[in-house]
Amino acid sequence: MPSRRQSRIVAMQMLYQIHLTGEPIQLVIEQFWQSQEISAELRLFAQQLLEGTTSNLETIDVELQATSKNWKLHRMPLVDLCILRIATYEILYINEIDAATSINEAVEIAKSYSTPNSPKFVNGVLDNIRKRHQELQ
Repeated sequence: MPSRRQSRIVAMQMLYQIHLTGEPIQLVIEQFWQSQEISAELRLFAQQLLEGTTSNLETIDVELQATSKNWKLHRMPLVDLCILRIATYEILYINEIDAATSINEAVEIAKSYSTPNSPKFVNGVLDNIRKRHQELQ
């Protein structure tokens, strides 16, 4: 498994934990690193994704709501929402990563961690975000 995918999975797990517990991001990060054997390289990218996603959550959620027709964010499965938030952060804020790569990684993570319908849903929402983002550039 590529290290970046593993970082994305770790970031998704931490974001999920933050949502469920309401604990501060730094506490979740510290606890996660204490309980997991993860390389410094993996930690760096995972932490960038988590901190970037949480710092830009309002903008990310506006974008998600605008592109996920007939779905309110609070009605989405939490795993899907976490995957979508992180991938949206990548698409909107990390120019070095191609949007297609971010979408593909999110779909693969959804295949492993969510429902059978989630990969198609995640792909559709993120593709809409990619298109909107390209139009605005």
